[in-house]
Amino acid sequence: MTATGTHPTTSPRAEFPTLGLLPRADTQAGDFVRKHPTYDGRGTVVAILDTGIDPGAKGLQLTSDGKRKVLDFVDCTGSGDVALSSPLKCSADADLELKGPSGRTIKLNPEWRNPSAEWRVGAKRLYDIAPSQVKQSVQAERKDRFTTHAQLLADSVSARLVESKKNTKPEDEARLELDAQAGVLASLAESYADQGPYFDCVVFHDGEQWRAAIDTAESGDLSEAPALGAYKLTGDVGQLCKRQLLYYTLNFYDDARTLSIVTSAGSHSTHVAGIVAANHPDEPQNNGVAPGAQLLSLLIGDHRVGSLESGVGLTRAANAIVEHRADLANMSFGEPTATSNVGQWVQLVRSEVVARHRCIFVSSAGNEGPALTTVGAPGGTTDGIIGVGAYVGYEQIKADHAMYDTVKDTIFTWCSRGPTADGALGVDIYAPGSAIASYPAYTQQRLHLANGTSMSSPNLCGCLALLV
Repeated sequence: MTATGTHPTTSPRAEFPTLGLLPRADTQAGDFVRKHPTYDGRGTVVAILDTGIDPGAKGLQLTSDGKRKVLDFVDCTGSGDVALSSPLKCSADADLELKGPSGRTIKLNPEWRNPSAEWRVGAKRLYDIAPSQVKQSVQAERKDRFTTHAQLLADSVSARLVESKKNTKPEDEARLELDAQAGVLASLAESYADQGPYFDCVVFHDGEQWRAAIDTAESGDLSEAPALGAYKLTGDVGQLCKRQLLYYTLNFYDDARTLSIVTSAGSHSTHVAGIVAANHPDEPQNNGVAPGAQLLSLLIGDHRVGSLESGVGLTRAANAIVEHRADLANMSFGEPTATSNVGQWVQLVRSEVVARHRCIFVSSAGNEGPALTTVGAPGGTTDGIIGVGAYVGYEQIKADHAMYDTVKDTIFTWCSRGPTADGALGVDIYAPGSAIASYPAYTQQRLHLANGTSMSSPNLCGCLALLV
């Protein structure tokens, strides 16, 4: 404070460094797109091997030239699979009704076109396919409703019991019944166990493609419900939980013997995808590195094991990259390893995905630094895969980390380092390791700040998408 009690005069601060929200200046990607606006990733397909992109996320709906942003959502883990029954027909005395696996009678929509009049049914528990944040929210709501209802019953029984004690003897049958009811209601809270919503699913062929409807209301009434097709063919997206904003897409396998309900297993993939290719027409400062690129969402984070990857899921993801002819693939996943270039999946990626089908595969090096030889697999230990480390640059320091006084560009301290155990470099290249990017709708956030080589890998992947 000055002697007069006022703050000293200071020069006004510069405009907020929006270029650092999702760093493009440090790599010159932003300048490149401004000079060559049609070279923004258009015509390029980038596969994202991660926890699954959220279909409702902002910035991940359309490319800069108006195409669908995500070509397909594929659950490579099988955690969203629903085993379907043999073909069924509605009974002669029922008006478009079926018995679902839940035991509920399902009323079908008369507007659905089903030339064969054959239906398949199955069921899925919400908690088997919901990310943890959604599951916790639904659990809290359901327990609150249960507790409120149980308390109302307990209060009613308690009032009746008080009145009964005034007019009856202890051995009176009605009084004993009320005592028993009060005891049961008192123990309900302790024995409460919630298995979660159980959704009946109905699948049929409309003469052109397979379609499915899910009874997300658990009412059995699908008489006005839409039937969704495979996202790859229709672009159909549905909601499993309206309050929690949990979106899903569908796939059909084995001639519709299996319905795949594809949801996100976590927020990680959406943020990664936003760094690569988000397109915000009204907020270009929030665009990804390559807003014109299209994406392929490959869920390798299994709902059943806390979004960890499995060998089966990784193998299916490699097959999907080939099937969809992806130009690039980003995998911001990894594990510690003591050996390089070892493993069935690593060999599959090197020989088939990279060498034979010419897909550029990019992966994070890991966040286990600053000690040497801390790079993880596959990013830091696999020949043929570009391993990306994380650095923090001038624009990031100001925008993402709110530092008025900046320091020199540097590698993040937590970034893993090479060499690998067999002497290889480990980290091939460094890219910006933080970003404010797209986030799933169910988090009720449009954008989110995250740091890690998980962020540097898609930044580099986006840069490559501008060039291929």
